[in-house]
Amino acid sequence: MIASVCLAVWLQFNHFKVHSNAEESIQNVQDSATFTARDRAARNAEYAIFAYIGISAIVLVFELLELAGVVNLLSPVYGPLEQIYTVVLIAHTAIFLVSVVFVCMWIYRAHANLRERGIEMETSPGWAVGWFFVPIMNLFKPFQNMRELWAESHLESDAYGDPAPGDIGAWWACWIVGNIVSYVSVRMSAFDTGEGISVGVAIGAVGSGLTIACALLLRKIIRDITSAQNTELNVRQVFE
Repeated sequence: MIASVCLAVWLQFNHFKVHSNAEESIQNVQDSATFTARDRAARNAEYAIFAYIGISAIVLVFELLELAGVVNLLSPVYGPLEQIYTVVLIAHTAIFLVSVVFVCMWIYRAHANLRERGIEMETSPGWAVGWFFVPIMNLFKPFQNMRELWAESHLESDAYGDPAPGDIGAWWACWIVGNIVSYVSVRMSAFDTGEGISVGVAIGAVGSGLTIACALLLRKIIRDITSAQNTELNVRQVFE
């Protein structure tokens, strides 16, 4: 009788252990899949940013050549440099659009990962991307969302209202000012003549420098947030 009871207890214990191990294995697979998706999104975004920095640096060189009078896109007959510059400008636009797609994918994945870990966010993953495309709101909402993403990924409290880390503030300043400067440059180059065009080209070079700085800062932010989600969040999960 005692042997039968002991056998039943042993079987029940092993059944529970196998069931627990199976649940743990499933959770590990899910965490591994999330980790892979997050890292893949970060890697793709970084590659796209590198490409954008490279093509922007080439555009900046041509803008300086244009300012020096070596290149003239207003010339009725294009020489080799003007033809190369035109191709570079087309490539710049294409790479910018591709980088926007990959960065948006990373933003969505990073926000979704926090939600999956049970962290409540002020903004959904979809709107974290969507606010970039809403006029007026895109002047400040993406900045607030990135600040919250950084803070929550580093397990800081009151993330939405806290002052932004230096990199995020500098990134957003370069983005806003760079876009304004570039817009002014395009307007002056398209509608002014003589000195106005030269000033427009000079302003455009400043805008290119700001967008390169913006891209470099964004790459660092992506690396910091991804690293935090791979370490701080996992450490918290172990102790919960």
